Amino acid sequence: MSSHLARPDAAASAAPAPRLHGHLPVLDGVRGLAVLLVVFFHTTHLSDQSVAGKATWWLAGAGWTGVDLFFVLSGFLITGILWEAKGQTYYFRNFYARRVLRIFPLYYAALAVSFLVLPSLAGRLNLDERITTDGAVWYLLYLSNFYQLWVDTTHPILGVVWSLAIEEQFYIVWPFLIAAVSYKGAIRLCLGTIALAVAVRVGLTLAGASEESTYVVTFCRVDSLALGALLSLALRHPEGKGLSAFPWMRWAPWLALPVVAAMIALPMGPAFKTVVRTGGYTAVGILYTVLVYRVVAAKPGSVLNRVFSNRVFLTYGKYSYAIYLVHSPLDAILRRTVLKTPLQQVAGSDFPMQLVFYVVAAVLSWGIALVSWNLFEKHFLKLKDYFPYSERPAPVTVPASTGSSGAAS
Repeated sequence: MSSHLARPDAAASAAPAPRLHGHLPVLDGVRGLAVLLVVFFHTTHLSDQSVAGKATWWLAGAGWTGVDLFFVLSGFLITGILWEAKGQTYYFRNFYARRVLRIFPLYYAALAVSFLVLPSLAGRLNLDERITTDGAVWYLLYLSNFYQLWVDTTHPILGVVWSLAIEEQFYIVWPFLIAAVSYKGAIRLCLGTIALAVAVRVGLTLAGASEESTYVVTFCRVDSLALGALLSLALRHPEGKGLSAFPWMRWAPWLALPVVAAMIALPMGPAFKTVVRTGGYTAVGILYTVLVYRVVAAKPGSVLNRVFSNRVFLTYGKYSYAIYLVHSPLDAILRRTVLKTPLQQVAGSDFPMQLVFYVVAAVLSWGIALVSWNLFEKHFLKLKDYFPYSERPAPVTVPASTGSSGAAS
């Protein structure tokens, strides 16, 4: 894993280098994996204690890391966009306009339904008692992650938007920082941001702060965004050296692996939570950063390229934003209606019904997202043509990965 990350120059002559500039469809596949991990995590409800049941719970327990994969991918893509647009006319206007057109319409539509429509219907339709207008201002201002620190329960529809708040706060600040620094300064900025996140989490953990604080506070989770940004900048080395200019990067995955191994091996308890809260999020972010690099660098037709170019991942990646917003309330509706929890037993096990739940939740969330895309989102996205990045820099390439394992060869 790390040898490929550290020595891209060794592979440069092995195959034509893929372009880093512009839209990379294979990263839609990575986004698809991220959203499916989150859906898997939130729609697991079985009680089966067989080997299959325990294995399912174990795998589903890793689904929360899908958010970290989203963070890494966002940091990678946004920083690449900003760096290539740096110094262009309307750098700020075009970036913010394009972000607003992508994010705001669906987000504020969800807020309108949640705060203007559903509260008046809650009593008549026997809806979740948490559907109120409490905290609406915090959600409107993309500060819901901080609001969650002092409420006992989260909104049943908007409980997942804390991560969107973190990303939006990142989008507001990051363009100014990237515009203000040199290339070396940008690398230092990323490293400093990663160090800051770890330090804040360690400090809060030692101070006895809540688990929620280290999970949703922006300063605690911005390291994954900065890791993606660091990879994006490293691949855009001004002298074309790429990752070979940063030999210290080869050690990062090896440092992350034992931390992730401890998270896998430790039973749920104080020790597990301490590992996750301190270095765990960063370790997961590092390994997902390696994944993003390997996917970007994989040759067309390689195993890794084919995996993340398959239709399922690409489809869920394309509609991931709406799927992320609707899957949680959809899960709650299913659990109250046709697929009630506790799940129905079949031959003494609820594992078969859990499989049905997965399929129904995944298909319905995709269907709702498809409708959202065609009737709503894509019409706003067409307006992005009015805010183009005025110049096209020379395409940046990444050496294709090679390796005997076949994972990216």
